[in-house]
Amino acid sequence: MSKYNKWLRGWVLTIPLTLALIMPTGVLATSLNHTEAFSRAWSAYDAGQFDDALRIWQTLADQGDADAQINLGALYDNGKGVSEDPATAVKWYRLAALQGNRQAQYYLGLMYAAGRGVPLDVSTAAEWYFKAAQQGLAGAQFKLGLLYTEFTTLGENYLPAEHRPQMAVKPGSDATQYKPDKNAASRKGAAKNQEIAIEWFYKSGLSYLEEKRFVGARAAVNAINNLIPEHPLAQELRQKIRVTKSGNHAETNEEPVERVSTGTAWPISSRYVVTNNHVVSESNHVVLINKDGQEISAWSVVRDEVNDIALLEVSDSHNLPPALPLSDAEIRLGARVFTIGFPGAEIIGELPTISDGVISGNKGLGDNPGSYQTTVPIQPGSSGGPLLNMNGEVVGMVTSMIGIRNEKDGSIRRLQNASCALKVDLIKNLLPLLPQQEPKTKSLPTHSASLKMLAKRLNGSVLIVVAR
Repeated sequence: MSKYNKWLRGWVLTIPLTLALIMPTGVLATSLNHTEAFSRAWSAYDAGQFDDALRIWQTLADQGDADAQINLGALYDNGKGVSEDPATAVKWYRLAALQGNRQAQYYLGLMYAAGRGVPLDVSTAAEWYFKAAQQGLAGAQFKLGLLYTEFTTLGENYLPAEHRPQMAVKPGSDATQYKPDKNAASRKGAAKNQEIAIEWFYKSGLSYLEEKRFVGARAAVNAINNLIPEHPLAQELRQKIRVTKSGNHAETNEEPVERVSTGTAWPISSRYVVTNNHVVSESNHVVLINKDGQEISAWSVVRDEVNDIALLEVSDSHNLPPALPLSDAEIRLGARVFTIGFPGAEIIGELPTISDGVISGNKGLGDNPGSYQTTVPIQPGSSGGPLLNMNGEVVGMVTSMIGIRNEKDGSIRRLQNASCALKVDLIKNLLPLLPQQEPKTKSLPTHSASLKMLAKRLNGSVLIVVAR
């Protein structure tokens, strides 16, 4: 990918950053041709000269350049070279999106989905995702799938009909040939939204494959199977991954495609992190990805299969962010909590998502005393994420969504805003079992703040888990 076409991503709530970068002091953007200006800007950004970045992208954005408008919006979004101003970021994203730039359309959708710089409006977010998805942007297609997964209980008319891909691909057919679903009008509510979600996940998998982004394609398979295990479209997509990866265009049923599990982890010390055991239990190779995109090898050193906890040791502690503080106080029923995780971890480099709610039960499913029930909405990929109080302290670890399985067809109807989290005491009980004890551990400070400020403080200390 060239410097000209490259986008950087930041870590503010769920909003990605596209940063166009800086020009050395004293050189005017108008004195350079367009490509050279972008190249100089990136070099300057890499050097941390954000004021120059703002100057270059402002000049080019005022001239109507869509890429510069995206990058200028990102500077305002992340407060690089200028005070953080999400509303101004939305302005520049919108100008680029109206020019048909699919990346800007996607980012504008993310802003509406998070209520950042604009009122939270999921329907408008879906409209912008849809525009980008129509242009083949895999991330937008996957987000639409997540959106329909999230709102399966709101009925088929929750989002406009034009957002429905209506692919209706039959098993064994050519998956690239989409046909209108003649029976769409007869399908109602949650079942219809689930069908649409699966089709968007499938389409995102195809788009990822076109770019040889196998992690994203596999995540699309996992997302489909999370809704309906061994769904025909998941099997078809899995076969296409196998064929694409091998370079063999003949259909084959030989070796199964490599299994990949994704989730969320967070440091508990300068060399150890914690996640759910089910994320890494079948893996021979675990990689953690920090906010700068650096990969850190890790391996399990302590497992609690009963409570679904895995403590991992890392190969390079220098790239591990500060540990999250563990709460010593009991959290009350109705207390506000939130989680940070990666429901989009299939898109390497995707930003962590912030979801909040309250403690709705002091015992988990089946009256499990080691778990909480919460109203925090989560998605596949959130597994292992920290559950935090409003002081930024960990009170638990996200483990599962709550849903009802249809015994006839195996489909799962997820209960809206219902999830379970392990209590932090279960993690504390395992710490003495770590191979090396660390009496002094650098961890983040704890004090009460708004959700926005807590997100800025804590985002850097969550990690993507990729387990093969």
